[in-house]
Amino acid sequence: MPGLIPDDAFFHHLAHRRFPATTFIRRRAQLDYLQEPDIFHDVFGHVPMLFHPVFADYLQEFGKGGLKALDLGSLPYLARLYWYTVEFGLIATPDGLRIYGSGIVSSKGETIYALEDPRPKRVVFDLLRLMQTTYRIDDFQDIYFVIESYDQLIEATKPDFAPHYEALAHMATIAPGQIRADERTFAANPPATAT
Repeated sequence: MPGLIPDDAFFHHLAHRRFPATTFIRRRAQLDYLQEPDIFHDVFGHVPMLFHPVFADYLQEFGKGGLKALDLGSLPYLARLYWYTVEFGLIATPDGLRIYGSGIVSSKGETIYALEDPRPKRVVFDLLRLMQTTYRIDDFQDIYFVIESYDQLIEATKPDFAPHYEALAHMATIAPGQIRADERTFAANPPATAT
C-alpha cells in the first residue's frame, strides 16, 4: 500500500520521537474512507496530537514496545492497541465523547458515525480486552474504546507487555462489535445542531 512502511522502520521512528508521514493524497471518491494513510490523514490527523506532551510520550513508548513485540512475535496484539487508540480512539469529557484517533479525525463521515450514530459500540478502555479485539480496515468501525484521559493510556501501557502477550496467547479473539454483558458502554452524543 502506498502509505505503509515496514513495521520495524515505523516503530524505530516512533521510538526516537519521529512520526513518518506519507506523500500521496487520496482521491475525491476516498474522502470518507481510505484503507491506508495519506498525507491528509498523517498531517491533519496525527501531527496535532504530537503537540500534546502526554500523547507524544505515549507514541514514543509505543514505538519502543513495537520493536519488542516484533522480537516476541506478538505484533498483532500491539497492532490492535494502535488501531483502537492512535487511529480510532475516543475520550470521555464532561461535555460528551470526543475524538482523538486520527483515523476518525480524517473522515467527516466516521466522525459523525463515531460520535452520534447509535450503531457502533463504545466500550470503556480495558487493555487486555482491547488487545483481544480484531478490527476492520474496510469500513467504519463496529466498536470504539473510550479512555478517560491520556494519562490513562500511559499508565496502562507502562508495564512490560511480555506477560500480557503470554496471557493473550491463551485467550480467544473477540470480533469487532461484540460486547460482554458486564461491560460499561457509552451512548452516542446527541446529534450536533447546525448554527
